[in-house]
Amino acid sequence: MTKNIDLHTQLVLKILNGLNSKPIDGKIKFQKIAFLVLRNFEEIFEFFDFKPHKFGPYSESLDYALEEIKNKEEAGIEKDTIKITENGKKKLNELESITELSEKEKKNKELIEKAIENIKEDFINFTSNEMLAFIYKSEPDYIGDSIVADKMDYEKIFLELYDKGELGISKIAELMGWEFQEAYDFIRKNTKLQIL
Repeated sequence: MTKNIDLHTQLVLKILNGLNSKPIDGKIKFQKIAFLVLRNFEEIFEFFDFKPHKFGPYSESLDYALEEIKNKEEAGIEKDTIKITENGKKKLNELESITELSEKEKKNKELIEKAIENIKEDFINFTSNEMLAFIYKSEPDYIGDSIVADKMDYEKIFLELYDKGELGISKIAELMGWEFQEAYDFIRKNTKLQIL
């Protein structure tokens, strides 16, 4: 087994195992969670070669690794929900126990694990469309090949995320390219929630 395959396998299993193994709804959402985790780790990010695609950033090698893991019964996909299996947890433990890491690699591993937990926790309640809207507005370089970006009602999506408690006013302002006051007025006009 090559080191590249191990890295792909290990990362897929880590993402699926993160946040107490909470399942991920669909491949689109899985790809976007991986993208959000890895964009902060340049060397690894380049290794996965994310490209603009029909539904936002996409890594063919990550998709291939997920399929391989599914075929080995280390992940299960039922009704478009992806979760790690007991075999997958064993494989992850095996990969982590045979990999010798330098101090820098150990630190990066800890940072990646923390990023997985944070990103998965932050976005686990987003639908795939909500994730795409967030990514298209925060990473516009990945809109190029999209078949949905120009059809999205970003204001409506971000308002729904605000109502669910998933986005704050300042984040909406940042994503929409608005001043804070404009976002505040938008929320106040379009929501029943009281803003103090």
